[in-house]
Amino acid sequence: MPFGKFKSLVPYILEDTPVPVFLQPGGVAIPEYREKPYYVVLSVDFGNTVTDCIIVGTNLETGITYTINSTTRLTYKIRAPKEGEKVLGHSFEGIPISQGAVIDFIKEIVRHSIRESHIDPDKDLDFVVYCTGLVGKWNSSADASAFITGIAKGCMDAGIPNSKFTPPMTKKSLHADIQKYSLADKVTFCGTIAGAVPISGISGKQDIANDMEGDLGMAGIKEGALHSPVDFRNPCISVDFGTILDGRITGPATDDEKHPYSSTIGCFVGLGGIIADVMVRGTGEVNPLYGSAHEFLGDKIETGWLSKGEKGIVKEYVDQIHEYINISVVPRGTSHFGIVPLDEDISSKAGVTIIGVDSGQNFSNKETIQMLGADIYKQQGKKTLSEVIDRVCSRIALRALDVAIDNHLVDANSAIGFSGRAAMSGRKPEYIIEGIRDRNVYKDPMERVIFVASALPRGASLMARCMASLGRPEKPIGGQRGGKCIMGKRIKAAK
Repeated sequence: MPFGKFKSLVPYILEDTPVPVFLQPGGVAIPEYREKPYYVVLSVDFGNTVTDCIIVGTNLETGITYTINSTTRLTYKIRAPKEGEKVLGHSFEGIPISQGAVIDFIKEIVRHSIRESHIDPDKDLDFVVYCTGLVGKWNSSADASAFITGIAKGCMDAGIPNSKFTPPMTKKSLHADIQKYSLADKVTFCGTIAGAVPISGISGKQDIANDMEGDLGMAGIKEGALHSPVDFRNPCISVDFGTILDGRITGPATDDEKHPYSSTIGCFVGLGGIIADVMVRGTGEVNPLYGSAHEFLGDKIETGWLSKGEKGIVKEYVDQIHEYINISVVPRGTSHFGIVPLDEDISSKAGVTIIGVDSGQNFSNKETIQMLGADIYKQQGKKTLSEVIDRVCSRIALRALDVAIDNHLVDANSAIGFSGRAAMSGRKPEYIIEGIRDRNVYKDPMERVIFVASALPRGASLMARCMASLGRPEKPIGGQRGGKCIMGKRIKAAK
C-alpha cells in the first residue's frame, strides 16, 4: 500500500488576517485603512454561546478583507434582569433576558472593540450590521422585537452614529475616496446575497429563527474563498457549524438575462456545537449548566502529518453517541427541530429542503449525552474526550452531507464550505475533508472544499458592500462556478 495513503489530507483553511500597518519615522504605526481606500464594517452577533463584535476592513484596491478587531464574550455572562426590568424571554439554556441587560451587554462589547481598535466611529466606520442566532423562548413577538432593538440600542449607546445603520442611497453618499469603486450608478441592490436569493426572499419574511446568520455565513465563505484556489460560486453548500447549525444549499445560477441568480434549494438547521458543549459539562472544568467546548478545548485548529483513522475506543464512543443523534429531512408541518423554531410551511415553498440535526426530540437526549461525555472524561481523560468530540462533530457534518446527497441536492459542479467552531477547531477540518474524499463526492476534494474563519463578519461586510455596489468584476462572487461575472447581465437588466 502506498505510504501516501496514510498521510493526512489538509484542506484549505482561511483564518483571520490582521490589517497591515505602515511604520512611520519614529516607529509610529498607521493602520492601512487610514492610508488606503477601505470599506470598514462593524458586525455584532448575539450568539447562543458567544457574542462577538468584529470589525473588518476591505481594501478596495485589492479586494482583501482584514480583521481590525475581534471582541468575544460568553453569552451566559450577560447580567440578570434588574428589578423592574421586563423579562422578554429566556435563552434555550434558561437564561432570562431583558432589554436593559442586552443594551448593557452589547454596549460594553462594542465600546471595548472600538477602544482596542482605535477606530473613529464617525470617520473610519462605514456600516454596522447586527444579527442574532440566539434560539430563545420569547413571551411574545413584540418581546422578540424588543430584544433585537436592544442590540441596536447597545451599539448606539457605545457611540455608533445612527447614520452607520443605513446603507448609502446613491453613489454620491459614499466617501469621496471610494466612490470610484462603486457601481451604484449602473446596478441596483435587489436583495440577493452573494448571487443567491435567500430563503426569506421566497416569502418576504424570516422562516427560520437563525435565518439571517445562514445567509451571512454563506456570503462570508464566498468572500473568504476569493483568497484561495477554491471557486465557491453557485452551486454551493455552506455549513455554519456554530452552537446551532445553519447553512445553505444553492442551485446553479440561471441563464435568465434579467435574473442571473441562484435559488436557495436547501438549508441546514438544528443542533451544532451545543452537542460538544453538553459533552464537557460533566467534566467539572466548566460551568455545569452553561459551559462550552470553546472554554474546555479552545478554538485552535490542529493538523497531523499522518491520518489517525477512526478506530478503537474512540470509534466505540463516537458510535455510541451518534446512536442518540438523528439527522434527516425535516418533515413538513414541523414547528421546531433541534430546538430551532421553523415556519411550518417553509418546506413547501419553492422546493426548499430542510436538513435537520437533533438528539431525540428537541434535544431530549441532552442528559444522556452529558453523562456519556462525563464518563469518557473520567475513564479516558481529556485527550480522548477531545478526540471523541472532534470525531462526533465531523460525523455530524458528514451525515448531514449524506442526507443532502441522498436527496439529490449536491450538484456535480458544486463546492462545499464550512465555518463555525464545531467545524473549525481541533482536527475537525482534516476529518471532514477525509470523509468527503472517502465518499467520492468529488474527484479532487481539495479543489472543492474550504474552511473559512469568521464567516459571519465577512458575510456582513460583503452584504454591506453589495448594498453600496462595491463589487469587483475581476473577482466575482455571483454567477456560476467557472463562469464569468454576472455584472454585465445586471447592468443590462438595470437599463
